[in-house]
Amino acid sequence: MISQTKKSVRLILVFSVYFLLPFSCIEKLDYFIESNEVQLVIYGLLTDTNERQEVSITRTSAMGLAPMEVLDAQVSLLTASGDRLRYSSSISGEYILEGFAAKEGESYAIEVILEDKVYMSKYEKVPELLADDEISFEFNKEPFRTESPESVFTVFTEATLPNSADPIYLRWMIEETYFWPLVYLPGTGFPPPIPPPCFISDVIEPNRLSLFDGSGTSTRKGNFVLGKRLVDNSFLYPFFVSVKQLSINREAYEYWEKIKTVIDNQGSLFDIPPASVFGNISNVEDPNERVLGYFEVAKTKVTRIYTTRADVPFNLVDPCQYFPNKSEDSYAPECKSCEARAEGRRWTNDVPDWWKFD
Repeated sequence: MISQTKKSVRLILVFSVYFLLPFSCIEKLDYFIESNEVQLVIYGLLTDTNERQEVSITRTSAMGLAPMEVLDAQVSLLTASGDRLRYSSSISGEYILEGFAAKEGESYAIEVILEDKVYMSKYEKVPELLADDEISFEFNKEPFRTESPESVFTVFTEATLPNSADPIYLRWMIEETYFWPLVYLPGTGFPPPIPPPCFISDVIEPNRLSLFDGSGTSTRKGNFVLGKRLVDNSFLYPFFVSVKQLSINREAYEYWEKIKTVIDNQGSLFDIPPASVFGNISNVEDPNERVLGYFEVAKTKVTRIYTTRADVPFNLVDPCQYFPNKSEDSYAPECKSCEARAEGRRWTNDVPDWWKFD
């Protein structure tokens, strides 16, 4: 116990990257650095999709604690043509620009003013190319979180690059959204209320970085594992996977390659990884200040697939099966409440506009 405590003191949680699919999900990608210095972390993703664009600003915390949110910054989006758009702050600590889409050929940067200091990113241009994703999935028995075989759901893509001599750099993010009906209790009123179903969303395997450098390859296709998760009763009902492909610039790709190296070399939470990875954001007046994070601009495309219970080759048990003589108190909280079922994940009673079956 003492040895483990000493090791944990040597670690600092530096960065929680917030990705946004059209599913306004918040995903944390955590990694560690060898430093006792509190550092500013700024991450922003701007896409060409008319959606909520976000920037997160935090400070690192000692001893592996969660990063501290910065709530009093002024954040602006700058265009190379001279426009300035202000992000609004949210109570959750993100800075938001609603309903904005980056334009192809334009370059963008962010400016952050905090405690009379000005931080700027380099300008990044919206890429022009995208690949075609053919998404597939498999259910298998294999070691995943243990050394013994487990029931695992795996998502793949076969990416076909465009016919172009220009380089292309890709990154993928994936999210699940599944249907969860609440138990129908006819004895709770007249007429008996029919509870609306839950649509619960979460990121699949957030610490996996799926990257592809298409600049130095002669092949026009690449096959990649995008994410894995254990099979559970979430697959009892329709289960959607949303894959967001990001076409990014070379500098952004190199940044994520370095982050991937840190994650791959980490070994365990108590190993010391390589030195800090710095991005494209700096203090305008003090270039010696160590600022972590990145502002990236991406061309995007979302592809969705879904599974049903018929696809799952494993036995699934419904914990909320209704029995006429069973009392309301006999059902688990997840059977009566979307919030209880979600356990901190995002959920809604509203059917997503893309929730369609062939």
